[in-house]
Amino acid sequence: MLSNSGAGYSCWRDIAITRWREDGTCDNWGSFFYINDIDNNEQWSSTFQPSLKKVKNYEVAFSQSRADFRGILNRIEAHTEIVVSPEDDIEMRRLNLSNHSDQIRTLEVTSYAEVVLASAASDSMAPAYSNLFVQTEILREHNAILCTRRPRSVTEHPPWMFQMVCSEGAKIENISFETSRNNFIGRGRTILDPAAMLKQGSLPGSEGSVLDPIVSIRYRVTLKPRQMVSIDFLTGISENRDTCEMLIEKYQDLH
Repeated sequence: MLSNSGAGYSCWRDIAITRWREDGTCDNWGSFFYINDIDNNEQWSSTFQPSLKKVKNYEVAFSQSRADFRGILNRIEAHTEIVVSPEDDIEMRRLNLSNHSDQIRTLEVTSYAEVVLASAASDSMAPAYSNLFVQTEILREHNAILCTRRPRSVTEHPPWMFQMVCSEGAKIENISFETSRNNFIGRGRTILDPAAMLKQGSLPGSEGSVLDPIVSIRYRVTLKPRQMVSIDFLTGISENRDTCEMLIEKYQDLH
């Protein structure tokens, strides 16, 4: 589910993959991309949420097969395409970045989503308690993050999810990860101005039994004048770890 602000959620069967709350005023729950223009020290997001920054020619188009978000700031165009695979339990977000200026531009892109892996109702009743059972693992060799829940009984078989980034034709550098919301947002801050966006460079890379789990991947890309690059972020889920690892291997191939 997506709104025209870019907020929304992903579900699998009766399990919420990412956190969302019905909020007609703020509408700021979902999976997002932050963009940092290193050369001009300008930050915004590929959709209106969560940065709330107005960009030129902001456009949202919903069709049967996908959702498209477009916007231009400082002559950098961000076009986000969101689809769900008909073959696998995969959601893909392709971020197309175009440099419409006559100068070389360096950008940092950071993804952000809160992990649930439980029913939306149970998470809504006690989110802090639900967070305690989520475990994260960073697979740096595959540019991916794995998440699951510790079983609360011998009969419970929690699912596994992953988020990964891949690209072809674009050199993405300085890939880093973060799975702790406390480290990413910072004390007294919100997703409007998280602490992770105050400084450039690598994310801290926390993993394991974090108190407030998220998935966040950051990379840096350099665009030549008039160049366009496409980077894919994939979120997938399955019943076991082996299937998740198989999907990570499969989607390393852009085709």
